[in-house]
Amino acid sequence: MKKYLMVRSPEALITESKIGYGWKHINFSEHENTKSLIKEIIDKNGSIGRMKNQVINFFSLKEEDIVLVPVRKSVIIAKVLGGKFYECDFRSGHGANQIMVEYFKKDGKVIKIPRSRLKQNLESRLKLRTTIADLSKFAPEIDELLKNINIYGDFNITDVFQEKIENSIIAFKNELLKSLRKGNTRLKAGGRGLEELVQELLEIQGYSQVDILAKQNGIGKSDVDIQAVSENNPFLKDLLVQVKHHDGITGKKAIDQLITYEKEEAIDAYKWVITTGNISDDTKNYAEKHQISIMEGDEFVDWIYTNLDKLKISTKESLGIIEVPKLSWL
Repeated sequence: MKKYLMVRSPEALITESKIGYGWKHINFSEHENTKSLIKEIIDKNGSIGRMKNQVINFFSLKEEDIVLVPVRKSVIIAKVLGGKFYECDFRSGHGANQIMVEYFKKDGKVIKIPRSRLKQNLESRLKLRTTIADLSKFAPEIDELLKNINIYGDFNITDVFQEKIENSIIAFKNELLKSLRKGNTRLKAGGRGLEELVQELLEIQGYSQVDILAKQNGIGKSDVDIQAVSENNPFLKDLLVQVKHHDGITGKKAIDQLITYEKEEAIDAYKWVITTGNISDDTKNYAEKHQISIMEGDEFVDWIYTNLDKLKISTKESLGIIEVPKLSWL
């Protein structure tokens, strides 16, 4: 049966006709089946936890399977060709374990489908903060997209106009990230304003209770800034979040604060470090080993941009965001 997956693959691999996944310290291509792969991960990592299904889904991709790769506010589609590769020195995100694919193109350029053109449920599914997700239930809609691409050569997108839009979006995100890092906003000082921004974004995502916890709420160096739970949506997992307002590198301290947090609510919760800064490959590997997810500055502004229409007016004012139409002549 054909598999349909969302894979948050590094964009750097698009030009190489590949998709990539993390686990930099494990060479997937050395394994013939998922059983031996899972065993090596557990032997080296101590556990695999909630990532088991993601690992199995990625490893099991075969020829003719379909992959959707989210990029900014669009999605690109690829057909799996097969063949696994391992690039231990890959430095453009989590993509050391790679699979050859064929991206759907027009005139030599990868076709980007705006997420706004997708049906609501599929668009919402692509917003999940997970690296790999099963899209089998959306197979009919994805097949319809592929039918349009195969018949008309694209998805009725005016490429030049779309490129202008994307360039404007990129410029906006770069300016927003720069302002956040330099403190050139009217968010509350001392990191509180950034925590309140993350709190609002999580509430938009559907979390019914998002609490900013008191400082130094753990024992010793352990600490959590935000706890989020959802009583109404079983697909939203409880979160414990460390929020860092950094202009530069966020180090392992943020990871350690979550690792050592041992209160009862931490047992089944997903742990995240959200920072306006960057995180080194070494720290990313350290976080991955301890099953802690990371959102760096560029991903954070992506999250803000995706939810601009839902943010409070006062929040947008604090960020310095105004929304007015802009003419762009072709």
